[in-house]
Amino acid sequence: MFKDKLAALVFGVAAAGFATQAGAQAVPAGYPADYAQTIEASKAEKGLVIYSNMADNNWQPVVEGFKAAYPWINIETLDLGSGTVHSRWEAEAGSGSRTADILISGANDRWANYGTEGRMLDYKSPELAKLPDFANPYAGVYVMSADPLVITYNAALLSEEQRPKGFASLVAAAVADPSTFDGKITTYDAARNSFGLAAWWNFMAKKGDTGWNELRQIGPMIRGETSGGPMNEKIATGEYVIGVAVSGITIFPRLEQPGGELLGFAFPDDGTIVMLRGMGIPKEAANPNSAKLFVDYALSQAGQTLIGKGGLVPYRDDVPEDQVRYTYQGLQALIGAENVIEAGFDKALIDEAPAFVAKWNAALKGE
Repeated sequence: MFKDKLAALVFGVAAAGFATQAGAQAVPAGYPADYAQTIEASKAEKGLVIYSNMADNNWQPVVEGFKAAYPWINIETLDLGSGTVHSRWEAEAGSGSRTADILISGANDRWANYGTEGRMLDYKSPELAKLPDFANPYAGVYVMSADPLVITYNAALLSEEQRPKGFASLVAAAVADPSTFDGKITTYDAARNSFGLAAWWNFMAKKGDTGWNELRQIGPMIRGETSGGPMNEKIATGEYVIGVAVSGITIFPRLEQPGGELLGFAFPDDGTIVMLRGMGIPKEAANPNSAKLFVDYALSQAGQTLIGKGGLVPYRDDVPEDQVRYTYQGLQALIGAENVIEAGFDKALIDEAPAFVAKWNAALKGE
């Protein structure tokens, strides 16, 4: 039943402004007439390879929608983790081997680096005028989604009264009851993971000394991870009882899978990190026209709606609220705009990273 509904939605949004197989050469409504040349050129290319930090269930709706619009373009998506997206592409770039046509990740220090060095194709999407200011932080770098990081807990091991509602209340609970929380708290390790670095750097930039003092109190109780999926599985099995700043796109679909009833989540009431997920086409991409079509589709109203169906959070203000779990605008209304901590692409992520990581490692030792 879900697949039938999804297929109907995919067909519907694909048809709303984008060509379907019957009229596959049509230029999307509102696009320049010479866009037809990009579409035609894509037919001589060899499909797309996308390196990302998104799982298959995140990808399925938008890939199906794109294929309905451009059926001749095959897509291979790889879920590599934020840091590996870039380290693998950097190792392969210039080697002559097949590598990514599009990169997508929350490694925002890398995006800041690419933006300042001009490593992405400076492509101006026809959708740009319909996007908010934060959508295009550097030439060739776009925001694909705006995804919250949440508190995740084992609902069987923590009673409702024991479930923290924010970082400060987690610290208070853990200090008061170390037997429950010591060694049972997890998060992204900012020293080993670019996604974690971007998340915690922005959180501490907002919280300042208060945030660092709180982290020092529970630092020795934390065991760091580099990916949200394993965090949720270990919370479900009881290896951890709680995770803080866990990517929402890993927990939202997990709640609907077997064993999902063991898990729960909360938007932190003292600051919810929202990760602006970067997307770009490398200058050396082997299939640049197909990549442009995909980027435009992902930024369109139809594509953003399907990205939301895959568990990510779309940020266009014309995405129907009733078609997705959350929109960025709906999230702001739910948790309060003042409670949103955007994890963006500040160049300080590069300049200040060594000092931040040293301070982070010390805080995890309680120092």
